[in-house]
Amino acid sequence: MKPNTFSPKRQEAGVALLISIFILLLVSGVALALVANSGTETSLAGNYRSSTSAYDAGFAGLEEARGRLLPGSPNSLIPAVIPAGVPLTVNQVYYILNPLVGEAVAPTNLGNNATYPDTEYAQEFPPLGLAGAIVQTTPSVWANSAVLGMPGPLYKWVRITAATEQSLNIDVNRDGKVDGKTPGTVATPLYYDAAPANGAKPSMIEVPVGGVPPATASQVFEVTALAALPNGTRKLEQYVVTPVTLNLNFPSALTLGGKVGTFVGANSNPYQVDGTDGSGNAPAVAGCNPNPATSLPAIGVTDPAGSTTDKTTVVSGIPRPTHYTGGGLTTPSVGEVTLNSTLSTPAELNQLVQTITQNADAVLNPPAGTSATSSQLPPSSIASPCTPSTVVVNGDFDLGPNTGCGLLVVTGNFLYQGNSGWNGIILVIGSGTTTFQGNGGGSGQFDGAIFVATTKNAAGNLLPTLGTVNFDISGGGGNGIYYNSCWVNRVQQPPSYKVLSFHEIAQ
Repeated sequence: MKPNTFSPKRQEAGVALLISIFILLLVSGVALALVANSGTETSLAGNYRSSTSAYDAGFAGLEEARGRLLPGSPNSLIPAVIPAGVPLTVNQVYYILNPLVGEAVAPTNLGNNATYPDTEYAQEFPPLGLAGAIVQTTPSVWANSAVLGMPGPLYKWVRITAATEQSLNIDVNRDGKVDGKTPGTVATPLYYDAAPANGAKPSMIEVPVGGVPPATASQVFEVTALAALPNGTRKLEQYVVTPVTLNLNFPSALTLGGKVGTFVGANSNPYQVDGTDGSGNAPAVAGCNPNPATSLPAIGVTDPAGSTTDKTTVVSGIPRPTHYTGGGLTTPSVGEVTLNSTLSTPAELNQLVQTITQNADAVLNPPAGTSATSSQLPPSSIASPCTPSTVVVNGDFDLGPNTGCGLLVVTGNFLYQGNSGWNGIILVIGSGTTTFQGNGGGSGQFDGAIFVATTKNAAGNLLPTLGTVNFDISGGGGNGIYYNSCWVNRVQQPPSYKVLSFHEIAQ
């Protein structure tokens, strides 16, 4: 009999097939995992894209409302929708509606079939919610329209309301109660005090029922936007905002901050400087009447305590003393005044110039050795009637024989002629070469207030204290300078709304 034998090759038969099958299964598993992972990434990317698009749409709504709260905005809500200068009450609600073509958007409709209801309002302003609110609506600038064939941002509505401790769920005055939420308390509007009298940091404050907010405080608003995409993605976002305020209060018609180096008054008989409110012939400001009972010094100086050097310098430079009146002072009306915190130091004035620059309608930067001219001003600011503009000139400026209006900041030399005029505020703030100079006679006049201060040395470095200022009128000088509170306030209308906080509300 032939013995059984086993070949090593036969023992290994089929191993390669098993390995191939295993590798195939492994590769298939990896492939399936990659396909699944790819689908997950695609889904995540789609969700992220939808979330971002909804976020951006809501943000666009917030920014539209913030811009339209400005009186100077082309589509301003002031005063056409929201009365100017009248605080919003707790139960007032303003909606900006932004429907697509053929779409209905009614945030006050809280029924079962409501499409875009404002259910958040009842959370912030209980117990009556929208049932107890005074509601007013206005269309968005995008509503029922398309720009260049493309629809606008896909937010549906923006709500503007007065902020309260209850709506923000914050104990602002730290009395241990959230007014309106704590039993026995009443919600009242919040304000933002930009320059507290006690020197504290700017902060929100609550004004009790019947109380009057400080002059340095402005009301705080909630701006809430709902965005909704066609795929159902929604975002509810909210700003807490308050107007940017400059807090420019002037103690005289012409104020010279710091040491007076040179003062040369006008020679002409028509030229006067008067601190009595509304004493000039300025165009009327709608809704405002000057108060002649307010009589400030014609010229204010800031002599150190116990010194009259600057006052003496100014008085000795006045050719016609009886033409400088106001403030209950003997003629010429030159008084020692105290500057408020906004105008008192180079640091504060430098910050003021930066704030104005950030919100200016025009910023002019003339090359060294040259002057910017009135031809570079916004045309509407020197038209008749004019529209106030905020203009900053980083250098010298020549107004020429023109009359303009607004808030004008000049950091170099301000040159004007006898026929030059301005309604509003002129701030000559900057280097040690700052000079206010007038040439020739004419009929131009300045109504509002003028402030001159040196904040920087010749090298452009900020001084520790106010430097030397010069005021020189060579020749006739026009009709003079007249204090006018209406124009001072008119050109300080909020240049912007500061965002105090931003958050997304969970849906």
